Amino acid sequence: MYWADSFAKKIKERKFPLEWVDDMKTPSGNVHVGALRGVIIHDLIYLALKSVGVKTTYSYVINDFDPMNKVPVYLSEKKYLPHIGKPLFMIPSPVDDSSNFASHFAQEFIDVFNSLGAKPMIIWSSELYKSGKMDSIIKEGLDQSARVLKIYQEIAGYPKKRKGWLPFQVICPKCGKLGTTETFDWDGETVAFECLPNLVSWAKGCEHKGRISPFKGNGKFLWKVDWPAHWKAIGVTIEAAGKDHFSSGGSKDMAVHLCQDVFKIKPPVGFGYEFFLIGGKKMSSSKGLGSSAIEVSKVVPPEILRFLMTRTHYKKAINFDPNGYTIPDLFDEYDRCAKEFWENGHKTDLGRIFELSQVNDSYKKKIFLPRFRSVANFLQIPNIDIKDQFEQEKGKKLTAKEKEILKERSIYAKAWLKDYAPKEVIYQVVKKLPKSARNLSLNQKGYLQKVLKLVQLKDWQPEDLQFELYEEAKKQAISPLEAFKAIYIIFINKTSGPKAAWLLLSQDKDFVIKRLKEVLK
Repeated sequence: MYWADSFAKKIKERKFPLEWVDDMKTPSGNVHVGALRGVIIHDLIYLALKSVGVKTTYSYVINDFDPMNKVPVYLSEKKYLPHIGKPLFMIPSPVDDSSNFASHFAQEFIDVFNSLGAKPMIIWSSELYKSGKMDSIIKEGLDQSARVLKIYQEIAGYPKKRKGWLPFQVICPKCGKLGTTETFDWDGETVAFECLPNLVSWAKGCEHKGRISPFKGNGKFLWKVDWPAHWKAIGVTIEAAGKDHFSSGGSKDMAVHLCQDVFKIKPPVGFGYEFFLIGGKKMSSSKGLGSSAIEVSKVVPPEILRFLMTRTHYKKAINFDPNGYTIPDLFDEYDRCAKEFWENGHKTDLGRIFELSQVNDSYKKKIFLPRFRSVANFLQIPNIDIKDQFEQEKGKKLTAKEKEILKERSIYAKAWLKDYAPKEVIYQVVKKLPKSARNLSLNQKGYLQKVLKLVQLKDWQPEDLQFELYEEAKKQAISPLEAFKAIYIIFINKTSGPKAAWLLLSQDKDFVIKRLKEVLK
């Protein structure tokens, strides 16, 4: 049974009136593709719960109240250094529009995961605080700050704090910074605060001090208290996270104890999932490491990107390197799962993976899928109508939807050929007979003699010539691999390539005859 279905089956047994699935992200810059894994994992849980009749909701929290703690490497330091320490929603957007820093980068990410078929309810953390929905929970946390500190020290080994320390930060009314403030002395209505110059290494406070109400968006909990506070405010019952959050003494351990001992709620069910790596490296939104979600979404179409994350168990890391054959292999695997689904439905894991990978209903019914590798090969052959080739392969006209799929795969195949394909699959017909032709065996030259006669015989249809090329190899007692290698060597100076007949027929007939005669001298 597919992991999300097994998980949903167990969840159903507890018979909650509503299961609330949630995920969250801080938009500190271009959101890396790794964050998409969390979105899709939670979407899979949401869909699996619905499929077993569980009433469920799926939300996504944008932590736009978090402070900026570094300037992303791709942005102007001159513009953003003055804003270090301020909440992300109070920092200007990198583009000239009505958005702020957080909403700009968050919306880019939302657009990407919406395109993958994941459409959770979006909750902006700043709005949750400013609306007053967090006020009663803030009071709970401040009233029990001594207990919170004890949990910090016992679970995570935090050092001793100043007398009256509170797990809360306010926005300094003078400089607008959040990350540099420390609060203490909660009197039930206000907190004392100081904007400290050396509280953190990445921002300098203005030394302003005073008292302020902690409510209605004037401040927020520290991160490890903020997480369970969101759970209580929203009503979250299920939330997974990257495995680093589930380490001993980590943020999940803290959150569970805070739920039980401070906020008096049952912590959500969850698990730690493995990372999404690019070439073996974990990504960072602000450091610019790895690829952003929006960049990767341009490398493969939505259903393939969703499939990549759906087919991989959450306990296994995804190491996506678009170089080499990763992308063609991914398309092949997707097509294989499609065939399984069309033949057996979701009875098998492969069929279920395909079903859960769908962005819309376009692929639910059997449809002709042009192989990605073949698309890439045909794109490199001049004077070829790629649609005609696949209609010949299908045996009938492509439907409007199939033409759309072919067009989409052609776009992504061109991108793969341009930026990621191995050198051996990129080819063009060479103008002169390559030196490597000298190494052809007598058997290969004998075969090329027969190819010359075939080409001179008549004007061929590609499928008919391809058949004859295979038959001639059998007659000459040479393996098809060695036979076609001879054709590739003399025309594209490679040992492999596209279908040989298509390659030959894409060129001027006189040129092909001349090249064959030249190698046979």
